[in-house]
Formats: sequence, structure tokens, C-alpha cells
Amino acid sequence: MHPRLVLLLQVPASLLIVAAFPGNWAKLAALLVLWALTFRALTKPEWILYAAACCFFSVMNTLSLRQGIFAFTAPDALGMPVYEFFMWGFYLLHVKRVLNGAAPQGTLRQTGLVWMLALLYAGAFAALANPNILLAATSVLLVVGLLLFHERLDLAYVGYMVLLGAAFEYTGVLSDQWAYPGHPPGGVPLWFVTLWGGVGLFLRRLVLPLLSRESQVSLS
Repeated sequence: MHPRLVLLLQVPASLLIVAAFPGNWAKLAALLVLWALTFRALTKPEWILYAAACCFFSVMNTLSLRQGIFAFTAPDALGMPVYEFFMWGFYLLHVKRVLNGAAPQGTLRQTGLVWMLALLYAGAFAALANPNILLAATSVLLVVGLLLFHERLDLAYVGYMVLLGAAFEYTGVLSDQWAYPGHPPGGVPLWFVTLWGGVGLFLRRLVLPLLSRESQVSLS
């Protein structure tokens, strides 16, 4: 089977596990086996990406859960099911492998702007509890980001990340794995678009250059 097709099949298989497998530990075990078989060997930078994403988004999830902007129905620790601690590493690694885009060569000024936007993004999701204000704030940040960075691959990373987010968000809500307050249309608030889209943009503009430098250090 073609490697790209194997990667694309990760998504429906992971969705099925999250939605249908009984018990959080069973979900985790099945997900880890699936990812090990379909990702195959990871490079050192990819291991760093996976571990850093899991750690960062576990902290962000914890802060967001304390704000009450969403809740898991069967948490194990820190308000999250055990498998959730491993999900964001998978999301970012999956997108990196599927799109396989080269790291952009940004100027020092552009790098500073990306870091500033990323910090503002993280602050918004950690501090804002009102979904309308959160949507407005992160929409402005995403629009600014796309005005600054809108190469074809930037748009590809944003667009694919939003599609991936829609698949997991609606599957998770409809299968009663997590829920959002206020009964938004379809069960998922619109700010999921800015969350996942922003992550896609920062993956390309912030994370990939860091991983590229790590690869160069490893080879030297």
C-alpha cells in the first residue's frame, strides 16, 4: 500500500478507536499500536515534535478545562482521559508527514512576529472563557497571521489542520467523548476553526524551522 494512503487511513482508524473502543486505556493502547504500525520509524526531530506537542497541549488543555470552555465526559487525570495526553503529538506528526512541506526560510523579523502571534494565541485559549470573545480574538490573530504568511503551503497546513480538527471534534462530541457548554450548533463552537487553523500555521512557520535546525545539528 502507498505510504501516503497509509497515513491518510490513520485518520478514520483513529476516529473509530476514539469513538467506539470501550475504556480510555483500551483507546490509548489501540491508538499507540495503530500509530506505531503506520508511522513506522521516526526521526529524532519527529520524536522531539511528538513529545513537545504532547507536553505543550496537555498544559494548554488543562488551562482551557479550568476555564470551562470544554469538558471530557470520562476524565482520568487533570480533567482529561489518558489517551488525550498523546493525541496532539499524533495530530502534528500526521500533518507533517502527509503534507511533507519544506520548512520556510523566514527573516529574523518574521520569526519574531510568529513567536508573538503564537504567544497571543496560547494566551487567548488559556485565559478567555467566553466562546464569542475567544472566537473574535483568535479570528483576528489568524487573519493577521495569514496576511503576514500566505504561501501556498501556509494555506495547505491551515486548511488540512482545520479539516483534521473538524473530523476529530465532531466525532468526539457526537460519540460523547467531550462536550462544549452552551449547546453550539452541531455541538462544536466555531472557534475550533481558529484553534486548529492557527496550529497548522504555527506548525509550518514556527515548528518546522526549529525541527529543520535540529536535523542540521544532528547531521553535523
